[in-house]
Amino acid sequence: MHKLTQKEVFKGLNLENIDFYLLDTVDSTNTFAKKKSLHKDYLVVISEEQTAGRGRQGKEWYSPNSGNIYMTIKFKDKNNAPLSLIIGLLISEAMDSVSGQKLNAGLKWPNDLLIDNKKICGILIESEVNKDDVEYIVGIGINYSLPKKESWWGEISELADILPRAKLINRILKGVITYSENGYMDWKSAWEKRCVHIGTELKVISNNQQDEETGIFNGINEEGKMILQTSNGLKSISSGECSIKGVY
Repeated sequence: MHKLTQKEVFKGLNLENIDFYLLDTVDSTNTFAKKKSLHKDYLVVISEEQTAGRGRQGKEWYSPNSGNIYMTIKFKDKNNAPLSLIIGLLISEAMDSVSGQKLNAGLKWPNDLLIDNKKICGILIESEVNKDDVEYIVGIGINYSLPKKESWWGEISELADILPRAKLINRILKGVITYSENGYMDWKSAWEKRCVHIGTELKVISNNQQDEETGIFNGINEEGKMILQTSNGLKSISSGECSIKGVY
């Protein structure tokens, strides 16, 4: 396994604006980043392994030292777009850019990335208030090789030649920084074009597993909420309220 280096990961980036940590192992890149003060515009933490990786809704993120991407970017987001959906969009665009448009990484609401109907990337976004500023901690995990995995997990080891880890990380960082500084004007239409379940029937399950509803996924609104066509009309639903089943 080729170990990540500063030269590869941060090529073309202005390190005067970035505090960074390249680690062999850590409990969680998000946890590590949360403990560090944001002295520059961006703080980046990348590790070859996580011993206590975390996913959405408190789930464990299996993080062996097998050539995957475990990274966290901490910064202040001044834009109005929903960061959770934006990050998924930026990662899928980075994959296209690095691979020369040879991939078809689709998006599952709110921010899962799928290749061949398998989840290959997870995103965990946390925030903290520091004086008058909100600091966002964006965790990204991308599976290249997993010794053990659930049936719905995918990996992209066979794509490593056209999607080298270091180049993908570098392109993701550039995308996030560009978004942070310039925004993303047509993000909603760009996200919907990559969504794998636009116009399909889905089952929506509340986070407490108590309620579920079936409807047609009609896209998203400007807040990033799903628009669900149900038998009782259109409903807008937040990702903090539920998850969706029936995509993989």
